[in-house]
Amino acid sequence: MSTGDALGGIARCGVCYHPDVHGARALAERLHAQVVKAGIESWSAPLERDGPAGGEGPVDAQLPGSDLLVCVGGDGTVLQASGIASALNVPIFGVRMGRLGFLAESTESEAEAALRLILGGGGRIEERTMAQAVLGDEEPLHALNDVVIGRHRLGRTVSVGVHVDGVVLAEYRTDAVIVATATGSTGYALAIHGPILYPTSTELIVAAVAPHLSYGNALVLRDGAEVTLEVARGHEAVMTVDGHHEIEVRSGSMVRITRSPRRARFVRLGGEGQFYANLAQRLGWLRLDHQLGELERD
Repeated sequence: MSTGDALGGIARCGVCYHPDVHGARALAERLHAQVVKAGIESWSAPLERDGPAGGEGPVDAQLPGSDLLVCVGGDGTVLQASGIASALNVPIFGVRMGRLGFLAESTESEAEAALRLILGGGGRIEERTMAQAVLGDEEPLHALNDVVIGRHRLGRTVSVGVHVDGVVLAEYRTDAVIVATATGSTGYALAIHGPILYPTSTELIVAAVAPHLSYGNALVLRDGAEVTLEVARGHEAVMTVDGHHEIEVRSGSMVRITRSPRRARFVRLGGEGQFYANLAQRLGWLRLDHQLGELERD
């Protein structure tokens, strides 16, 4: 199933929630009751803060065989859930409890009506590219947002060589190097003024954070490119994957980053242009336009 396809029938549905977000559990219980009332096999569980890296949690145990995962919390909660759901190709319907986000589809007040539409066969599937990171001979890790190689200790930079398709691109002495997906282009990469990609784009972005005595321009790579990050000898670093998993990267180690074979799948109710509306609202462009309009009228 690709982006734009209908969700299809739902025989089993799970509801997960962030246990520390105020109101998330109560809303999850209401949504779970709604699924039960619809006659659909269902389950509900908290999403553990440490995720699957800390061992199998209740969501990991319940998710196999599910056709939909309803996730209540916020974009961070949805991001964490996507790491579990993408391994099983289960689509996510995200509900945010607070501020506007890019991953969660519905607000708290809209959630029950939106879920009713989805259970009735409404909605479309939107697929997002993920990145795969391999440190040496370790097992691959998968990121929906980004892979970051950063300094091991505050007050020190890290030296990282960046290779793209076997070609040396740059040698940065920097706070960190980010390899972001299109989804991650509105995350950490955006904070350092990187480019914003449409969320279903398949390209990767490479960007350095506060590089010392070198250009910090972000680069959008070709589809299918392979990035290798090499930590220079004499330096220690930490690799962070989607902000949840932190792994020490020893001096001289290499991390290979490619497009992941996994895809994160989200249920959307709005049209494909909704991303631009969310972007304009999140970044305050509409407020600026309104202010300019007021000045013109004056």
